[in-house]
Amino acid sequence: MPQTASNTLIELGSKLLKGVCESPRMEAEILLAKASKINRIDFYKQVFHIDRNQEKIFNQSIELRSNGMPMAYILGKKDFWSLTLHIDKNVLIPRPESEHLVERALKNLPKKSFNCKILELGTGSGAIAISLAKERPNASVIATDISKRALSLAQHNALENNVHNIEFIVSDWFQELKKMKFNSIVVNPPYIDQNNKTTYDESTLKYEPEIALFAKNKGRESIFSIIKNSPYFLEPAGSLIIEHGFDQSKYCQGLMREFGLVNIMSTKDYNGHIRITEGFLNT
Repeated sequence: MPQTASNTLIELGSKLLKGVCESPRMEAEILLAKASKINRIDFYKQVFHIDRNQEKIFNQSIELRSNGMPMAYILGKKDFWSLTLHIDKNVLIPRPESEHLVERALKNLPKKSFNCKILELGTGSGAIAISLAKERPNASVIATDISKRALSLAQHNALENNVHNIEFIVSDWFQELKKMKFNSIVVNPPYIDQNNKTTYDESTLKYEPEIALFAKNKGRESIFSIIKNSPYFLEPAGSLIIEHGFDQSKYCQGLMREFGLVNIMSTKDYNGHIRITEGFLNT
């Protein structure tokens, strides 16, 4: 069977990805490594000959990437916190900015949290909930999502990362959590205004589930519902930590005050944008 040299394919892939991503050669190498099942680093040690089936898979991946499909969906995985997660079209790709949610939650939770109860609403791939469960193995973690397919993937990710102190529940926000109370509630809800979709990078967002991205009322509908109902599900001194749009911190702060939360503060993500707001139930 005819074969093509690996360096030839990498150069071709790099040219096709130029202008699509910041590191076209690196991404071409990663995609060829996946297609050929060769460690990417080994391409720097010697030239490999790639068979036609592997070349076809590589070319298909390059085409998907050149059309804007995120690498995580092509590779089927994404690193987050200390985890490697399986990713598919049913879930939002975990962003590095959301690791800040994990940091803020851990700051409020003692390391020896034997009776601590943590809730993540809208868990998607399970990135945040599994990270918290792994960092606080003595805590009890519940992760919800309205999507059964997302929860199935999240459960798989928990098992793959050897995390067992977590329960997955199908729920539309708090709907199926009657009479439960938590020491910490963490959530990254949809907060993009569904009427302004065209102002965002369509080439990226078109591949992700809209239910995890867009909300009515200028992107505020889910934020309002979550903050309004959170006091009924928090233990005294329990915290609600919510990720939001860069221009929504004042709105979140005002809602938290309106519905009885105290010690409210907003913090910046790694890029210097105010993305996280948290408040506590008064003791």
